[in-house]
Amino acid sequence: MAAFPRPRCSLELLVLTMWLAATVPGAGASLAEQDVAAVSASQVRVTADFPGGNACAIEVRPADDLYEIRFAADPRGGTEALWFYFRVSAPPGQKLRPILRNPDTLLGGRGDWSRVSPVARDIGADGNPTGLWRRVEPGTMRQLADGRTEVVWTVVSSTGVLEFAFCFPYSKAELEQTLEACGNYWRADTIGVSSRGRPLTRLSNTYGDAERSRPGIYLMARQHAGETPGSWVLDGLLRAAVTEIPPTELVVWVVPFANIDGVEEGEYGKDPHPIDLNRDWASPLPLRYETGVLRADIDRFSRLVRFVAAVDFHAPGAREGEGAYFQVLKPSPEHAEAIRMFVDHLVPSLPAELLAREPLRLATYGSRWNEHGTFGKYLWNRYRIPAPALETPYSRARDHVLDVEDYRRLGAALAHALKNFAQSTSQVR
Repeated sequence: MAAFPRPRCSLELLVLTMWLAATVPGAGASLAEQDVAAVSASQVRVTADFPGGNACAIEVRPADDLYEIRFAADPRGGTEALWFYFRVSAPPGQKLRPILRNPDTLLGGRGDWSRVSPVARDIGADGNPTGLWRRVEPGTMRQLADGRTEVVWTVVSSTGVLEFAFCFPYSKAELEQTLEACGNYWRADTIGVSSRGRPLTRLSNTYGDAERSRPGIYLMARQHAGETPGSWVLDGLLRAAVTEIPPTELVVWVVPFANIDGVEEGEYGKDPHPIDLNRDWASPLPLRYETGVLRADIDRFSRLVRFVAAVDFHAPGAREGEGAYFQVLKPSPEHAEAIRMFVDHLVPSLPAELLAREPLRLATYGSRWNEHGTFGKYLWNRYRIPAPALETPYSRARDHVLDVEDYRRLGAALAHALKNFAQSTSQVR
C-alpha cells in the first residue's frame, strides 16, 4: 500500500508554535493562516496526520477553564470542502471548544448549523479507542464583527486523547471488522489500482455464471471520500446479506471505497481536480483512472448475471436533515420512470422514520462537469437499469439524531428490499 503523505508542517513551524504558546501571554498557538497537520499550545496538541485525517488553519488558544481549537475543513486542492477529522491530546478531563471556521464556505453550509452534531471518541494510552463514537451536542452559531460566522461545540477529553470528526469515520479498519463478522460470505478481490497506486477492492457473494442464470445487483460507495454515512448504510447491508441474500438467488458485487485515495488521505472528494469521480462516467476516455477500472469490472459483472439494478451510496450537503432519499440527476422521462418504479418497490421495506418525506428526488442542480457523467446515468444509458444514489444525512433524520445502528438498520432493510426487487424481476422475466 502506498505510504500516507507526509504531514504538511515542518519541525521548525511546530517549534515556533510551541515557543509562542510558552512565551507570549494570551497568544496561544495562532497559526490561523497556515495549512498544518499539527499545532500545540501549552498542554494541548492537535494533529490530523493519520489515515482519514483532515483539518487546516488550526489555532489553539486558552480561554478561562478550556482551550478553544479553531480549525477549517481542508479542501485538499479541490473546489469543495466539508469533511474534517482530527485528534486532540490534552490533560484528562480537559474541556475543549472546537470552533469550525467559515462554515458558509462549505458544501451546503450556508445557514444555521445548530442541528449539526459531529462525533467524538476517547483514545486510551495504548492508542486504542476506549469506547464507541458518540454524537456531540449540537453547536451554536457565532457571528463575528465583520459578518463571518463560526460554529462552536464543546467536548471533554476524558482520557487525554480525543478524536473529533464531522461524522462517524469509516475506513478499511471498520470494513475489515465487518468482513470478519460476516465469515466467508464475502470474497474480496483486487480489480485494479487507484490513481495513486492503492489496491481497489471489490467484494462479491459469488461470481455468477456465463449463462447469466441469476439476477445481479452492483453496489458502490465513497465516490466522494468524505461521505461516510453511505459506508455505514452499506455496512449494514453487508452484514444483513449473510442471512438475507442467498448467493444462489442473487449475485451482489460491492465496491466499498471507489475513491480509496481520498478515503485514506482525508479528502472530502466532492468536485476535486481534474474531475469529480461521479461526473467522469460519460467520456469514452475517463480522466480518472479509477473510472476505467470500475467500468471494466461492471462490464465483467454484466456478462455473468442478469443485471437488474445498482445503488450508489452518498451523503448530501452539510445541513440537510430530512432523512435519507434516493436521487438521480436530470433524468430523461424514461429514465425517471424506471427510477420511480425501482424506488417505489424499495421504500415500503425501509424504516420510514429514517427516510425523507419525499424519498425520491429528481435533481436539477448545476454541475461543474457533464451532468450526464454520473454512475447512475452511465448504467442507465449502457445497461438500461435503475441505479440511483442513496443520500443519507450526516446528523439527523428530522428530529432523530442518527447513530451507527440507525445507518446499519437502513442498510439491513435495503438488503431485504433489493432481494425482493430482484425476485420480482425474475417473476416477470
